[in-house]
Amino acid sequence: MSRLSVDAAPEQVGMSTRGLCNVKRLVQRYVDEQKYPGAISVVARRDKVVHFELYGNMDDERGRRMRPDAIFRIYSMTKPIASVGLMMLYEEGRFQLDDPVSRFIPELADVKVFDGGTADSYAVRDPARKMTIRDLLMHTSGLAGQGAKTPVGELYRRAALDGADSDGTLADMVRTLGQIPLQVDPGSQWIYGISTDLVGYLCEVISGMPFDRYLEERVLAPLGMVDTGFTVPTSKLERFAASYAPRAGSPAYQLLDDPATSPYTRPRTYFSGSSGLVSTAADYLRFCRMLARGGELDGVRVLGPRTLR
Repeated sequence: MSRLSVDAAPEQVGMSTRGLCNVKRLVQRYVDEQKYPGAISVVARRDKVVHFELYGNMDDERGRRMRPDAIFRIYSMTKPIASVGLMMLYEEGRFQLDDPVSRFIPELADVKVFDGGTADSYAVRDPARKMTIRDLLMHTSGLAGQGAKTPVGELYRRAALDGADSDGTLADMVRTLGQIPLQVDPGSQWIYGISTDLVGYLCEVISGMPFDRYLEERVLAPLGMVDTGFTVPTSKLERFAASYAPRAGSPAYQLLDDPATSPYTRPRTYFSGSSGLVSTAADYLRFCRMLARGGELDGVRVLGPRTLR
């Protein structure tokens, strides 16, 4: 079962029991109005959990109620974990934030910038400056966003650059990216997308370990995040929630990924730092508590406070 439970009254940490009832009322209304099949809400302050509630179903098709230790696909909540993993290597002096990415990923040394045209016929030019590791962490790399309705976004789709749903490996991804122009100059625009997949690949290259093993050994295991990873093992399948996407109508959601047939239940080779992990509310709270405590949790230091700042 979940290790998560309320361990303080809201008033003990300067919050209001009555005010927190609004959280429960709001989320329950979303479930009652069939905007969501189910949910978990957690509020913690000053290292104390003051609110923890379950709502609705974790799997509508099978009528399975939400459970406290439900395992979810955390999609973009993977990004902070991957970024912390890379910053641990920064603390070891393995790179500087303004190092060019091509120092570690030579496949991107000669990448160009899109300079007009269509996905079938386009012009390119040299970038105004090199892409840096800081750019990857800040989403200013010049790489296009996944699903972008631009010629470069179309080139990504044709190359099957699908984030967590990609086949192959991170090494395959960077070889492909080296053949596709950037959307814009590095540093010129914030574009939320595939940059953090390259953060994961940098962890691989610099540490010499596959990204999944690196995260497990350096971040997840030390923090006691026992239910977080890139796959759901057979022993935990009964806790794996279904995934839903919005739609018009009632209910306002439709099944996106069935736990019984999900790719997350099979071995994977593409470990997406942007969107690849599964986790629980309890595990992710441990990660957040580590950040809030300046990089340390239960006597384990993951990062120094200066690095976090």
